[in-house]
Amino acid sequence: MAPEPTANPAQRAVSAAEIAEAAGASDLFVFRRVGGRRFAHIGGAGRGAGWAGIVDISADEEPLVGAALSGDSVVRRSQAEPRQVFGPYYARSVAVVRLSDDTLVVFGYSDDIPASVSDEELSELAQFASEGVLEVAPAKRLADELEVLNAVQDLLHGPAETFDEALQHLVDQATLSLSCEVGVAYIPELGTISICDRREALRLSLRSADVADAIAVIAERRSFPLCIQRADADELPAPFRSADGVLAYYLLELTRPHAGFLLLVHTKASAPRGFTLLCQSLGTKLVDAAEPLLVAALLRDTMRDELERVSVEARSDPVTGLANRLAWNEKLLTATPSIEEPLSIIQCDCRGLKQINDTHGHIVGDELLRRVAAVLTSSVRTHDLVARIGGDEFAILLHGDEDMARVIVERIEAALVVGRAVGQPAIQLAIGTSTARDESLEATQQRADAQMLEAKRLPRGASRRMSA
Repeated sequence: MAPEPTANPAQRAVSAAEIAEAAGASDLFVFRRVGGRRFAHIGGAGRGAGWAGIVDISADEEPLVGAALSGDSVVRRSQAEPRQVFGPYYARSVAVVRLSDDTLVVFGYSDDIPASVSDEELSELAQFASEGVLEVAPAKRLADELEVLNAVQDLLHGPAETFDEALQHLVDQATLSLSCEVGVAYIPELGTISICDRREALRLSLRSADVADAIAVIAERRSFPLCIQRADADELPAPFRSADGVLAYYLLELTRPHAGFLLLVHTKASAPRGFTLLCQSLGTKLVDAAEPLLVAALLRDTMRDELERVSVEARSDPVTGLANRLAWNEKLLTATPSIEEPLSIIQCDCRGLKQINDTHGHIVGDELLRRVAAVLTSSVRTHDLVARIGGDEFAILLHGDEDMARVIVERIEAALVVGRAVGQPAIQLAIGTSTARDESLEATQQRADAQMLEAKRLPRGASRRMSA
């Protein structure tokens, strides 16, 4: 039942919510013409209240609005499922009322329009709404500005130590702030994909493999930003088609530190809607705010990678690729042998290396060192450490007792004999071993070193001979 009109509307203030209720509508929008055939939404009820000042439409782009402006009657539309009415607004049923060339009122329904509400009543209710809503309230404009500010602050204050974390934080924040169900960011040059899927309640989730082909196609687009309020009007590839439940999407360009894009998607998983002007502005501001964060995060990644590379090089022997003395000493400081888990040290000296260098040159000598390194590495297990700790000295930190050390030494002997190729110089290894259970590894290494030196002092023919 429509509110009873009065000669002086001020005598009986009627709220937009009451007008919408009288029309049986869930949403009410009042539009004013701002120039040409463009109209701005200034207030209403339901979503019409929350979207005041952030929806702008063109009669040339909205068929229902154009139809209402071209005639004097109320334009109604109903369908089985919610469809786009104008801009970001979706509804099952709608009635558009033209009050003048400058004013339109839209009633939106989540179901059918009640048969008891006539066009005359809708027109009367629309007039009440138009008279009650004159402009967007300053408090509403301030609230919208604060919403943008808070979203940007949340983005800036979020943890993002790495580039991947920073990109994921952008996707998460943008998807949440724009009330989307799905967000995807893609950086082609890095092959990086970040996904936020808020449809967990439906047991739906996307993985990088699911979207790889689609985002490669989307990346070829050159129009940014691109806001599509009806996905079926400009389809994306699966799994972002309208047939996949996508209603509207928003594409934003990422330019720094590498080119890419951010895709934000509204789906049927929640109340149907598109992107308001506030949402679109918020999206661009989030991207603008995120790009310096992405640059800084990538710089930190580069510095970490460089530090790691330098650290690895500082602990690697350049000739054999094994751990060097620095890495060996660090390992001895942190390793902790026990009675239950003993550790053994095997030390090897390449006897005759100096003679080979003097006779055949350092190139041949270095190749021999690499062959010995390969034999030692292949004779131990992955959790054992092999290091070159001096010019002709190697050491092994072995997880195991004396019996295990004996097994490893036998493997080394056999591998050196089998692995020697025709024409390659022979070499002898002086070997010492020692096992630690409840003492420091420094003392253990000293015993292994003493055994090795004792073997080295023996005549070459009397020492353990290992041919490579």
